[in-house]
Amino acid sequence: MDTEKIRGRLTGCQKLLIGLGEEWKWKRGDAAQEARLREAYERLYDLVKDKDYFIITMATDALIFDTKLGSENETAVTEEIHMEEVSCTAADEQTQAMMDRLFPVKEKPKDKRVQRIVAPCGNETWKQCSAGCTKDIWEPDEIPSGICPHCGAPLTGNTIEAHPYIEEGYLPQWSRYTQWLTGTFNKNLVILELGVGFANPGVIRFPFEKTAFFNQGSFFLRVNQTFPQTTEELKDRAQGVHQNSVDWIIKSDYNVE
Repeated sequence: MDTEKIRGRLTGCQKLLIGLGEEWKWKRGDAAQEARLREAYERLYDLVKDKDYFIITMATDALIFDTKLGSENETAVTEEIHMEEVSCTAADEQTQAMMDRLFPVKEKPKDKRVQRIVAPCGNETWKQCSAGCTKDIWEPDEIPSGICPHCGAPLTGNTIEAHPYIEEGYLPQWSRYTQWLTGTFNKNLVILELGVGFANPGVIRFPFEKTAFFNQGSFFLRVNQTFPQTTEELKDRAQGVHQNSVDWIIKSDYNVE
């Protein structure tokens, strides 16, 4: 499939599902690789900024959240979350005032672009207890000592490399993703799988193939420098591109302004 046809698919889709695999992992401290990935994320942002999309990334370096894709100043179209007012029916004003303090009316949270990204393999900048004594997860520099305040064990990155891995960090985002995915059925969905190999195929590679198989209105594009093959069941609804996916995003003229 040539660039023009790929561009047409990406431009005309109603929904866009993107998976980022091993080719998008940043080796922290490698400035050249960081610059290359930031350029690729910039290009990816240009592709998705006006679309109904979701991104699953296997990278645990959290670099994507430090780009336009993860900017908290960018809004995204997501499901509305309504917070209902909790009030007291008692006539006593003092009791009512106390209830208002305990159960304040919460505004509907603003939808943020970060709600469009889920990192099921974790985030190495977040910390968890290496002994798994608690499900608490701490943000960077929240515990300067690097020691678990509950049991005294060292803290470690909240990623699949931890044993045990505290998964509560990504589960709220995963719930948003699954809700979004249910809305793609029988829609013009493009599934863009970028650089996903077989390190953890149950996260993106196999589920994306399954989604493409059951959604007859979908088109599946797999870009991978080592494993670009697609399944025979998808036939003409799938295309493999034998190229490094980061290079493909940077160099390919797939965007239409």
